[in-house]
Amino acid sequence: MMRAGALAALVLAATMGGAAAQTVSNGTWAGPPANAGPIAVTPPPPGAAPASPVPPGMRSPSPKHVLVLGGARGWHHDSIPAGMAAVYNWGRATHLWDTEMRTEFSLVNGRGGQPMTAGFQPVGLRDFDAIVVVSATGDWGLDASQKAALLDFVRAGGGLVAIHGGVDANHGWKEYVDMVGGTFVSHPFNNHAWPLFPFPLRTENRDTPMTSFLPARWIRQDELYVVRNFSRADAEVLLSMDGERLDMTRIPEQLPPDRDVPVAWIKQYGKGRVFASTIGHAKEAFDDPDVARMYTEAIRWALRLSGDDARPRPSVIPALTAPRPGGQTRTGR
Repeated sequence: MMRAGALAALVLAATMGGAAAQTVSNGTWAGPPANAGPIAVTPPPPGAAPASPVPPGMRSPSPKHVLVLGGARGWHHDSIPAGMAAVYNWGRATHLWDTEMRTEFSLVNGRGGQPMTAGFQPVGLRDFDAIVVVSATGDWGLDASQKAALLDFVRAGGGLVAIHGGVDANHGWKEYVDMVGGTFVSHPFNNHAWPLFPFPLRTENRDTPMTSFLPARWIRQDELYVVRNFSRADAEVLLSMDGERLDMTRIPEQLPPDRDVPVAWIKQYGKGRVFASTIGHAKEAFDDPDVARMYTEAIRWALRLSGDDARPRPSVIPALTAPRPGGQTRTGR
């Protein structure tokens, strides 16, 4: 004998214009027929509902869209969630960009750029204006077409911001390293005794939105990188380790011969703007107002909402002498 539920399902299928019945686990309705077509909607009368700031059929307006990549394939920083959330919150606070956060790299492709009518549904890099890499260390495993898409995105005018471990990524991919402007070698000043070291820093250029509010000399407690594949001939250094107040003589083999250790820099890659900084190892860094402002301004700059293009000044290298006390400082938070 046929059960009542099965009989009801057959009756329902018969009333659905011949559409195939779907599996029903609770209740008796299997859903609308596949050929139901669009629903005719009658707008509410004036005053019946609050006016929407978004025209019907259009996606929510946003000046810019930022893709945040936080998928670590090498060393995993526990600051990645804090950094990704910070980029989202900075965009919301400034109303300058919306943020898409990913820990995988499927959106790193050459697709996108089509009109959207049901919210932001990105399919590729053409749907974005800038990329922020939040300590996505290691080899991302991109195929040849994905690599080309990322390079082309920045060359064509897209922005790129590399936060801390973003400088410790794709070591075997020369074009990525060249685009960022430098790559991690070590952090010899940080060890088990000093996981976060109080670095004396020098603000070399205070004429950018990212550094205008910083003192000429200050202290930042962090894990900062020594980098290679770096040249002042194609990057404009904003922050560097202060060689006059940091003893670099005890580890000469772990430092460049000129002991020039940049901490933040900007550069051009084709028409695109690139900002990179090794600041941001610990999650507390993103609660620091100075760090938050620096990276917020870096994203604005990468989006071409402020500032000028990078202008390398290869002749300006701070004189390195024996470390000495004194000078203007500010304790990093």
